[in-house]
Amino acid sequence: MKKIIIGILVAILTISMTCTFTQTNVGASPTMKIYIDPPQIINEALTINSTFQIAVKTADAIGLVGLQFKIYWDPSILAGVNMSEKLYSTVTPAGEEDNVWRLKHVVTTDHIEYAYTYLDVERAIDGGYAPISGNYTVATINMKVKGIGKTTLDLRDTIPGDADGDPIPHDAYDGYFQNSPPPPPAQIYLEPSKISNLSLTPSHNFTVNVNIANATDVYALEFKLGFDPTILHANSAVAGDFIPPSVTPTVERNNTAGYIMFNATLGTPVSGNGTLAIIEFHVEALGRTDLDLYDTKLFDAIGQPLAHSATDGSFSNSLLAKLAVDPPELIDPTLLPPATFTINVTITDVEDLYGYEFNLTFDPSILVCLQVSICDVLNETNYIPNQYIDGIHGYVKINVTYFPPAVPLNIYSPTPLVTIKFRVRAVGASNLTLTNTNLVDSSGNPIAHETQNGFFQSLIRDVAVLDIFPAPTEVYQGQCLNITVVVRNEGNITETFTVNIYINATLLTTINITGLPPNENATETFAWNTAGHPYGRYTLRAEAPPLLFETDTADNTLTDGMAKVKIPGDINSDDAVNILDALLAGNAFGSFPEHPYWNPDCDLNNDNVINILDLIILGGHFGIRI
Repeated sequence: MKKIIIGILVAILTISMTCTFTQTNVGASPTMKIYIDPPQIINEALTINSTFQIAVKTADAIGLVGLQFKIYWDPSILAGVNMSEKLYSTVTPAGEEDNVWRLKHVVTTDHIEYAYTYLDVERAIDGGYAPISGNYTVATINMKVKGIGKTTLDLRDTIPGDADGDPIPHDAYDGYFQNSPPPPPAQIYLEPSKISNLSLTPSHNFTVNVNIANATDVYALEFKLGFDPTILHANSAVAGDFIPPSVTPTVERNNTAGYIMFNATLGTPVSGNGTLAIIEFHVEALGRTDLDLYDTKLFDAIGQPLAHSATDGSFSNSLLAKLAVDPPELIDPTLLPPATFTINVTITDVEDLYGYEFNLTFDPSILVCLQVSICDVLNETNYIPNQYIDGIHGYVKINVTYFPPAVPLNIYSPTPLVTIKFRVRAVGASNLTLTNTNLVDSSGNPIAHETQNGFFQSLIRDVAVLDIFPAPTEVYQGQCLNITVVVRNEGNITETFTVNIYINATLLTTINITGLPPNENATETFAWNTAGHPYGRYTLRAEAPPLLFETDTADNTLTDGMAKVKIPGDINSDDAVNILDALLAGNAFGSFPEHPYWNPDCDLNNDNVINILDLIILGGHFGIRI
């Protein structure tokens, strides 16, 4: 009877393998990949003498028989400890280990070398364990930290070969290690950032510098500067003093689309402050355009990106006055009742100003206006002020008219017109909105202008659920499954709060988050014992109840992640216990961890061996389905 069952199983497996082979060749095969996992290790906790492990893996291998590669690194940062071969020891069946040919297995302070194949390829093919196809861990390498810094894990000389000795097309991917703290972000900006000059009429030229500050070990850089080609034409872009004299940058000027592309490889890393490029523009017409710094990139000597910020600029040869609340945003958790603060209403980019008026509205339940002070702009005192405070309805009304011998005002940088003092009445937020604004020139004509409103908030209470996920995603009923939730304090005070975890609509547990500082995350994991929970799939949901004074509650709840409670014995996770599961359990019978046939899903009683006890459990649930 056993022989009959084995024969049937072989026939089923043969048909299955034939069908799989036919289907695989319907479309084009993906390119084989050889890569280091994890691709990046960035961890300041990996101090000198600590150890960690990397793996070399292959994906989408087809027809692989032999493989070699090397990995190099900076020996002042890392050293190799040992390497464990995984690929050939995994696919080669018991009793055939003597057919594995270890050509190279070298671990040194600055590199490793790996080269394995079969002594008798024909024997391996006849035995059914060659050629190798699919995704595998090729080797694991234990590393020791020797110093503080960063280094590539340079995967080179990668040669996968087929049974005919031909190389297999593939892509190879390096790794990266860093245990030094990242440098502070550099700043890329324009100087001057704002060019507002009525004399720059069509046919005139001007220059603007693209500068960098607080740079650390910049080896290569790139940026684009966008502009309106109907207003400006780019004449040239030349290297500034940050670029070594021996370096000739690549420059592309596109005056149709309106951008300049600039990149340079510096040869040696450069730090500090300086000018990246000096750009000359020709003025084509009157108007205004942003000078948009975008696609900015900084790299170190091993090709890793460097953190930085980029600040845009602007050009205008036709003024548009701006009336603005300064500061535009005042958020301060210390401004609690009865604290006081002041704001200014400012003017900029205006000529021939001879009078102004506006209303400033506020929330009277949050703020009380105490005082309004008219400023002597440019020391001019010949004006008539008219001011009114309505504390009940929440607005301030201002009207100022200049009279001879007052000189009309020309103002090109933000200058206060009025200073307003408030007292905080209650915790909360209030818009500071400019309405009914009017500017007039010395002839009484209106002056075109734009406005910028303000905002006040004394306290931000805002918590958010960022993620919730299970690990593993599937367990047998009665086993434990870890659920991890990630939350963030997006407010401006330290918070203590709770998070409720639900499976479907049922409250599973409540987690306490204590003393979470502003702008920081907290990650909490708890074990869910699935005993007593029906078989099936469960949707995970995390909910942080809204805090007092919290206004942004849309991100307090997150439904994400799916967990499955399996029937004991549902080894292939198809929601039923049947002959397919029995075949898998039979194949793994007698195995244990590290055994080539080990399958942890067959270990139903979690004793690290697959034996009759597991088959009894499976048999007890045979025929059950979700």
